[in-house]
Amino acid sequence: MSEPALEALEARLNELEERVSTLEEENEELRQTVESQREELTEYREKLDTQTTKRDAAADHRKHLQQRLHALESENKDTEDTDQSIKTRSPLQQLVGLPAKLTEKLTANQERARFIAQDIREYATKVPAGFAIDSACIRRILNAREGQTPHTQTVTRVMEFLDRLGKDDVRVIKRRGTKRVIFTEGAVSELAETDSSPRGITDVVMGWT
Repeated sequence: MSEPALEALEARLNELEERVSTLEEENEELRQTVESQREELTEYREKLDTQTTKRDAAADHRKHLQQRLHALESENKDTEDTDQSIKTRSPLQQLVGLPAKLTEKLTANQERARFIAQDIREYATKVPAGFAIDSACIRRILNAREGQTPHTQTVTRVMEFLDRLGKDDVRVIKRRGTKRVIFTEGAVSELAETDSSPRGITDVVMGWT
């Protein structure tokens, strides 16, 4: 083989060796890329499995909460009317409507106010604004009930209770030097119709001592 032919062959071999080296390098890069993508895919699958598990757990928890809510709604259905009734009654009505076993929680002045409000139609005098009872009358009622004349401050506190707990239907006025508690006709009628079924004592009632 002539020398030019040998040189051409050697050049071709060198070219092929370079090409093979290049392909091997590209193949290694491709292998590394594939491996990296495989790891990413595995990571994505693990994240997806975790999210699926959390989603299923959340769905189960939501279903459980819905079941509990339904059960509570069913249990409370029978008491809704009673709760609504309590909300619409004034604190004074609630005080009058307390059953005997709950009156032990009352202070002495709360019990005195309750005693007077229970029979306010009998104790009060009819006036244009409704019914009125003055401090002297309250003093006589408490004296007859307890066997001793109550202190002036006691009478004042009882009148304040009636005023505060009666809301807009009861107010204290002072006329000619004498304090009077004025009840609207509606308030007197409602107090007369108030029963003593089991009720709770509101914060408004217990907040006054």
